Amino acid sequence: MTQTATYNNETVNENNGKLLKGVVIGAVIGGAIAMLDSNTRNKITSTTKNMKETTMDMYSQVKNNPTEVKNDLQERLKSASSVLKDAINDAQNLYEKVNENIFGPVTQVKEDSSDIISSAKEVTSDLKSIGGKVKEAGEEVINVSDSQSDDSSDKDASISHNTTNTTSKIPGQLG
Repeated sequence: MTQTATYNNETVNENNGKLLKGVVIGAVIGGAIAMLDSNTRNKITSTTKNMKETTMDMYSQVKNNPTEVKNDLQERLKSASSVLKDAINDAQNLYEKVNENIFGPVTQVKEDSSDIISSAKEVTSDLKSIGGKVKEAGEEVINVSDSQSDDSSDKDASISHNTTNTTSKIPGQLG
């Protein structure tokens, strides 16, 4: 099941209006709750007075000497721009250092570890082959030993059998 959404100006404006309304209501409620604390009320009062004084000072400076304020603002913007350019250059240098000193070695370590893992797999395969050969050699030793012991036990059995036959033929024995 698929949903289709209408993206016309009315729907977007209606959703933005609802969001804005919710934000304003939340701010008013939060501000009202914050005003219940006397310390908060005192801080807001003093901050508002300071802002008013600062704004009035700025207004009077612009009214009395607009060229000086404009030049001062331009100098501040140039200084901020210079500092921002330096910060961008530092960030680029840091990025290059990170790529060279961290990501390069990390990539090398990954490649080396892959090589080590493949070598370990080869060694494991070789060890299994060697183990198989050792097992085969052991089985051959056991088989040769068993066949020799079978031969000697066959000889012992035939000797014992022959001895029994000869003893049974001795005259004068009860048997």
